[in-house]
Amino acid sequence: MQADSPQNLPGTWATHPFQRRFLVEDLLRRRSAQEGRRYAASQRRGRIDPNPHQIEAVMFALGRLQEGGCLLADEVGLGKTIEAGLIVAQMLAEGAHRVLIIVPKPLLGQWADELLKLFGVETREVENDPASIEGPGVFLIGREFAGGEVGSSLINSSDGFGLCVVDEAHEIFANVFKRFAADGAYKEDSKDARMAHRLRNFLRRTPLLLLTATPLQNSLTEMWGLVHYIEPTGTLLGDLPTFRSLFCSGDDRTLNAGQAEELRRRLSLVCQRTLRRQAQPFLEKPFVGRRARLFEYDMLPDERALYNDVTEYLLDPAVCAIESRSRHLWLIGFHRRMASSIAALIDSLKKLVLRLEKKLESALEGAPDLDDDDTFLATLNAADLEGEGFTPLTAVDEVDELPTRTHTPDALREEIARIRSYVARAEALPRDNKAQAFLEAVRYVVEQKGGGEGAGRVVVFTESLTTQGALRDLLVSEGFADTDITLFRGQNHDARARDALARWTAKVAHTPGLKLATPSIAMRQALVDEFENQSRVFISTEAGAKGLNLQFCDTVINYDLPWNPQRIEQRIGRCHRYGQSRDVTVINFLARDNETQRLLFEILSQKLDLFGEVLDASDTVLHHSDGQSTDTLASALGAGFEARLQKIYRQARSVEHIAAELSALRESMDDERAEFERVAERTTGLIQSRLDAQIQQVFSNIQSTLPANLVALDLALEEVLVAYLRAHDVPFDSRRDGKRTLLSIPDCSRLPLAQDGPLELAIGHVARKEELEPVHLGHPLILDARREAIDAAAKGGGGSMLLTLGLAAQGALAGLVGSPGRLALVQVDHRGFESVQSLHLVAVAEGREGPMSLSDEQARLLLGQRMVEHDAAAQAGKKTQGRNGDALAEALDEAIDERVFVNQSAVAEASEVRFRQLLHQIERFMDDRIMVVENDLRELEGKHAEAQRAVEGALGADARERARRALLGLETKLEARRETAERLRNRDDAEYQKWRAQAYGRRYLRPEVSKLFEFEFLLVNDPEGA
Repeated sequence: MQADSPQNLPGTWATHPFQRRFLVEDLLRRRSAQEGRRYAASQRRGRIDPNPHQIEAVMFALGRLQEGGCLLADEVGLGKTIEAGLIVAQMLAEGAHRVLIIVPKPLLGQWADELLKLFGVETREVENDPASIEGPGVFLIGREFAGGEVGSSLINSSDGFGLCVVDEAHEIFANVFKRFAADGAYKEDSKDARMAHRLRNFLRRTPLLLLTATPLQNSLTEMWGLVHYIEPTGTLLGDLPTFRSLFCSGDDRTLNAGQAEELRRRLSLVCQRTLRRQAQPFLEKPFVGRRARLFEYDMLPDERALYNDVTEYLLDPAVCAIESRSRHLWLIGFHRRMASSIAALIDSLKKLVLRLEKKLESALEGAPDLDDDDTFLATLNAADLEGEGFTPLTAVDEVDELPTRTHTPDALREEIARIRSYVARAEALPRDNKAQAFLEAVRYVVEQKGGGEGAGRVVVFTESLTTQGALRDLLVSEGFADTDITLFRGQNHDARARDALARWTAKVAHTPGLKLATPSIAMRQALVDEFENQSRVFISTEAGAKGLNLQFCDTVINYDLPWNPQRIEQRIGRCHRYGQSRDVTVINFLARDNETQRLLFEILSQKLDLFGEVLDASDTVLHHSDGQSTDTLASALGAGFEARLQKIYRQARSVEHIAAELSALRESMDDERAEFERVAERTTGLIQSRLDAQIQQVFSNIQSTLPANLVALDLALEEVLVAYLRAHDVPFDSRRDGKRTLLSIPDCSRLPLAQDGPLELAIGHVARKEELEPVHLGHPLILDARREAIDAAAKGGGGSMLLTLGLAAQGALAGLVGSPGRLALVQVDHRGFESVQSLHLVAVAEGREGPMSLSDEQARLLLGQRMVEHDAAAQAGKKTQGRNGDALAEALDEAIDERVFVNQSAVAEASEVRFRQLLHQIERFMDDRIMVVENDLRELEGKHAEAQRAVEGALGADARERARRALLGLETKLEARRETAERLRNRDDAEYQKWRAQAYGRRYLRPEVSKLFEFEFLLVNDPEGA
C-alpha cells in the first residue's frame, strides 16, 4: 500500500466552510429509493457484500415505507435479517432516531449479534421498565412480551418510532381476519390475534417492515391480514367482506376463478418475494445440499426389557406417582427421556423415587401431600428438557378424569421398590450401544476432516441436559480434551463458559467501533467463537436450535429427535444456511428393534423428506430425496404433527397401541403433504408475480451498476472526511488498499469521539473480522462534519468571497474574471409520494447587458476555486448595486425559482406515476364495493321474487301475514342496498373522498426550498499563474 500525498487526496480543495457544507449536504441528502447512491449507502455500514436480491429488497422497501410499509417474503435462507439490517442502517443514516424490532424471544440474541457484528448497530432490549424504551436507539423486544399487556402498554405509551420491523410476521398477523365480523366490523373483544390487536394503533401509524418466508399457509385471508397493516388506506384489498366476495370461492382457501392475476398484481405493490432458484446464479456463496446418515444400533436384551417394563409402568393408570389428570404429560416426558439416553432415564427415575418417598412420609404422618402433580411435572421437565420446544399438551379437558385416590403406605413402598429396581437394572447395563454409535459418528466426522472432505467439527443436539453432560463425559473418557468440547444451554454460568466469555471479551475489547453486547448475548457470542476457533464438538440443548450461526461447521448430529419437524429443521438450519460452503450432513440414530422409533423416523425422513437423501453407515442409500424444500412444509405441519403424537401417547393403553397409531399416522402423511403442497402451490404463486427471466435481468443490472455506485459513494465519503480532518488540523495518514482507502488517525483528542487513542478507518468494504472501523453515512465523524460545516458557514454569514481561478477551470470560467456575481446553495425538499432532497448550486454574474444566469457546471466550478473572504468582492458588489440596484440579488432569486421549477417538474414525472396508480387503486376500491353491493342486490331481488310468490300462494290469514312481513323485510333491505349502490356510484363516500383528497394533497404538495448559504463573489486570475 502506498501513502497518498496530502495535496492529491479527495477533499483537500474544500478548505472553506461553504465548500465543506456543499460536500456533506450532497453526501447526506435523501435520495430516491431507485438511485444507486441510496441503496449502496447502507452497505458501507455493514461488514458484508449483499447479494443482488437483497439490494433489490432494500430498494423496494425504501420506496414503500413512506406509504405505510411492505412485506419481504423471500424463501427461507435468502437472508431477510441482512435485508432488514441494511434497511435499518439506511433509516438511521437518514435521521430515524428510534427503531423497534419485534422478534421471537429465542431470536433476540441472533438479531442483536448480527446487527452489532454486521452493521455496528448496538441494540437495547426492552424489559419491564419504561426507561428501557426511552430515548433514541434501536430497540429489540421479544414477540411474546410485546404481545402481552405490559409490553404492549410500554410500546403504545412510548415515543413514536421511525420504523418497526416484525420478524416471522405470519405468526402475529395470520389470524387478524378472525377479529372482523361478517359485515367487516372490528371485534374489540375477540380473543384472536391478541398481539396484533394490542399494538393495532401503534402499528398502523408506524412505517412497518414485515418479514416472513410463509405469508400464505392455509388461507387467502391470512394475506389480507398482513396487508391490512402495511397498506393503511385499506383501498388495495378492500375490507374483509369485499375481499372475500372478490377473491375467495366457497372458503378462504380457494381463489375465485379468473382472479389470480388481479390479486397477484395487487399484492406485488406491497409484497416482494425471491426464490432460491432465482437468486442462486448471483450468490457469492451458492446454496449447498444436505443429506442424512443413519447410524443404527441394537438395543441390549436387558435394555429392551427395561424399556418395555418402564413403558408398561407409565401406562398403568393405578400408579401412585402421578394422578390420571397429568398422566399423559408424564408419559410424554418420560418417553422423551428414554429416547434420549439411559442417563436421562436414570435421572428421571431417581427423581420419581424422591417424589414417592415424600408421598410415603406424608402418608405415614397423616399429612396432606402438598407437592401436586403439575408442580412436580413442571419442575421435572424444566430440570432436564430445556428450550422453548418442549410444549406439553395443555388441553387436559380431553383426558379422562379420575377421582383423586388415597395411596396406602404399602402401595407406595411397593412402587418405590419397583422403580428402584428399574434404576438398578439401568445402572447395571454393561454398555450403551447408542452411545457407541455416537462415538462411531464422531470418529466418522474426524476422519472426513483427515481426508479433506469436511470441517472436522460437529454440532450435537439433545433435548436433555442430563444427556448433554453424559455425552461430554463420554467424549472425555474416549480421549477428547476438555477444551475440545463446548457446551451450550439456556443458562451458561459454569466455569468453562465464564472462561470462554473472558477470552472473547479480551479478544473484541479493542475492536474499533464494536461495543460489547448485553451479558446473555455476549455469552452466546463467546461460546460460538470458542467453537469456531478452539473446540471440535458443540453439544447444545434446544436453547441453541434458534439464533446461532454455525456455517463454519458442516455436520449436525441429532442425538435425539424432537417431535416437532420444525424444531428439527431449526437445528439443521444452524449449519445449513446461507454462507455454508460445504454440503451439510445430518446424522441420526435408530434402534433397529424399537418399532416406535422406526415409525417416527420413517415419517420424518420419508414422508416429510426432512433430511434429504438418507444413507446408512456403509453408504447404502435408504431414501432418495425429491429435492423439494422442506422448510415451509416443516413450518406448516410441525405443530399439528407434534399435537397428534401427544394425542397418541395421551390415549395409549399399551406399547402395541402406540405402534399401531404411529403406523396409521405414517400412512396418512402422504395425503396431508399432498394437500398442503396443492394449497401452497396455488397460494404462494400469488406472491411470486415475476418471471425468472425478469428477476434475473433485474439482479444482473444491480450487479453491473453497483460497483460504480459504491466507488462514487466512497469518493464522497473520503472528500467529506478529509476536508473535515484538515479543518480541525488533525494529523492523519492515508493509503490505498486495493479498492478502498485506509485512514490512520494517531490522536483523536481533537475529535468528538469517546476514544482518545489511535483510530483505524476504512473507506470501502470491511470484512467481518477485520479490526477496522468502516466509514458510513451515520458515522460520528461524518455527522460531526455536517455540524462543523453548518456552524462554520453560519459564522461567515453571507460573506463576500474572492475566488482565484485555477488552471483546470479556465476554459469554462475565464470570461467571468473581473465580473462580480452571487452564488447560493439551495436545498429542495420534496415530501409528496417520496421524500427526496435535491441540491442546487445556483450562480449569476454581471454580464455586458446585465445579470446573467450561469450553468450548473460553471456554478460547481466556481465553488471549487480557492476561496477567501475579501473586501474586493464586496466593493465590486457595491458598484454593481450602485448601477443596477439589487439586480444581482434579484437575478439570483429568479434563477433559483427557475431551477426549483425545473426540478419540481422532473420530480413530478415520478410522482405522477404513483399518483395515477393511487387514484386507480382508490377508484378500483369503489368499483369493488359497487360490484359486491350489486351482487347482493341480485341475490336480494331473487329472494324478493320468491317472497312475492309466497305471499300470493299463502293459504290462510296467518301464513299470508307472515309471508307479507317477510316480503316487507326484504323490500327494506333492497331499498337500503339500492341507496348504498347509488351513493357509491355517485362517489358519495367519506372514505373515498378522504383518500382521494389525500392523494391530491400529496401530488401537489409544494416543496420546501431552503438557502443553505449565499455569498457574493469576484473571480480573479491566479497571480502566480497556477
